[in-house]
Amino acid sequence: MITVDIIEILGQNLGSRFMVAKLLEHVKSLHEDHVQIDFSKAEFATRGFIDEYFNTFIVDHGKLEGIKVDTINPCSDIAYIFGLVSRTQTRKMAEEVPLNAIYYPEAVTDIKDYLRSLGTIL
Repeated sequence: MITVDIIEILGQNLGSRFMVAKLLEHVKSLHEDHVQIDFSKAEFATRGFIDEYFNTFIVDHGKLEGIKVDTINPCSDIAYIFGLVSRTQTRKMAEEVPLNAIYYPEAVTDIKDYLRSLGTIL
């Protein structure tokens, strides 16, 4: 097993989904069966980056070609984003919003009336 410092490979700014592909290439080039990706020096990552990372390294869709990857030492902010992404990956959006909760106006006047009613709620 080998440990990879994510900052050494991608730099301090983990802000792009495309960076995950670069990390995947690096992990594959190591020719190891088990790799740990260390986030200990990472202070910030966008939700998009974490989402792509999650889909590539945590929910393996065959991209890892049998390599076991562990994610270690994320700071509390990045761990929080991992939690958010995890929850959205494991639920279907359609299950979260019942169809009767969606408003389908038939005319522009219906939209105006609906918006006026929102003003009285506030």
